[in-house]
Amino acid sequence: MTETQRKFDVAYGCFLFCGVAALLISSLSFITIDTGTAGVLGFLVAIPLSMVSLVAMLVGIGYTIRPYHHWPLVALSLFSLLFLAEVITEYGSAEFYNAVPILYGLSACGFSFAWFLFLRKRWEREV
Repeated sequence: MTETQRKFDVAYGCFLFCGVAALLISSLSFITIDTGTAGVLGFLVAIPLSMVSLVAMLVGIGYTIRPYHHWPLVALSLFSLLFLAEVITEYGSAEFYNAVPILYGLSACGFSFAWFLFLRKRWEREV
């Protein structure tokens, strides 16, 4: 395994974690539970998971900048920045605001799974 491939793996792994976290946190809003349980889940699961996901996102973006500009990683970095901008500004309708984490999670997981299942093997043959 080359150093560049290891950096790609770390970057895709970080974005995969961010995508899974976004899907998990957004799925918590669809579960009907009482207010006390929702508060505990939010405090003990959602807040720590979102903080770790933010750090992983920054690491993924950092690893995107360092190695060769691999277009799926650049796309994931742009998606991540747009996702953060939407979460911070809450631009648009409530339906759009609720759909953005799901779209981000699916795209981040899709790109990462494509790397680990298909693109990585092809990239190894090219190098």
